[in-house]
Amino acid sequence: MKSPASFLKHASDVATFYGFRPVREIEKETPRVSNPLVRRKPVHTFLTAAQVCAVHASTRPNEPVLGFYATPTPEHAPLPLPPRETGEFGLQVVGSRESMGEILVLKTLAMIAGEWGVKPRAVRLNALGDRDSQQRFVRELTIFVRKHADRLDPTHHDDVLKNPLLLYRCTHEGCRAVALEAPHPTHFLSEKSRGHFRSVIEQVEHLGLPYEIDDTLVGDERSAQTLFAIDFGDSDGMVLACSGGRYDEYLRRETKQKESVGVCASIYFRKSGIKQNIYTALQRPQKPKLYFAQLGERAKLQGLAVIDMLRSARVPTWQSFNTTHLSVQLAAAKEKGVSHLLIMGQREALDGTIIVRSMQNSSQITITLTDIPRFLKNLR
Repeated sequence: MKSPASFLKHASDVATFYGFRPVREIEKETPRVSNPLVRRKPVHTFLTAAQVCAVHASTRPNEPVLGFYATPTPEHAPLPLPPRETGEFGLQVVGSRESMGEILVLKTLAMIAGEWGVKPRAVRLNALGDRDSQQRFVRELTIFVRKHADRLDPTHHDDVLKNPLLLYRCTHEGCRAVALEAPHPTHFLSEKSRGHFRSVIEQVEHLGLPYEIDDTLVGDERSAQTLFAIDFGDSDGMVLACSGGRYDEYLRRETKQKESVGVCASIYFRKSGIKQNIYTALQRPQKPKLYFAQLGERAKLQGLAVIDMLRSARVPTWQSFNTTHLSVQLAAAKEKGVSHLLIMGQREALDGTIIVRSMQNSSQITITLTDIPRFLKNLR
């Protein structure tokens, strides 16, 4: 039976396979004495989850933190979702500067929705870029809005003139028409921001997700550098919306961590009939026996297909797609006490192979990706 409780169980199960952990689990490992922002919360929200992940990431600079949480009171639900009927399941990748952060979140969200039975129709993408890029865009947008002030909805006229970004949150026909004709944010990106967004697009193509550039995907009050939303074909009435982005500036400001960067996103669902304790009961379904280490961008992208195979075989696996150093991943595998280590580097990604190493005696073999299901069967 499909219910809000079963949806949260399903979402946490999928998120776990892609390396995410419950924020409550991360919170237990995060020192509170050194940072007053970390306080035990009965139910986490976007901001409190970000604070926990950011503080934890600061203690391990080379190892981004992947967390998930659920809340009955979303802080940033997109309009026009009814607050009293909407719950939120959120993902956070804090400590990742590369576009792999966006890709890992999008892949996980698409799998959560797809396996639930709600197939993603398209991913809408947009980019406002870094602070300088956003300032240039807002200046041009301000000039444009003033020129077309007479077309704005009278009830929102003054607010939009004061803050032109509110234009994109207005559902009035006049405001929407002006927004469609407004300057495109991607035209004002700095070279660095343009390169990052180009990388996101290329990797979305690699995943095979249908996408489109949506210049009106603007207006997030958290000043997102990149933004995305997943549109669904046939909805089952449970999944209401899905959106997120990269929030480097917001995370640095709100978590008081100068080096904090990351990507966050949420699936909003109909929460009717769910019990309050369900939100605090999310946990890792099963302790994995494998650790999957990757080295290099190609290996990380190819590695997502490996995780798909592992999930089909129902074999949970530890991994960190946003860790750039192999030594960090090897140390993590040892710490987790797994029986085997899967390793994919650039060469293996090109050859379609993977290294399987025993953690007991360090013996290893190289197998093809097509042999993974048979190997996993023998491993059991």
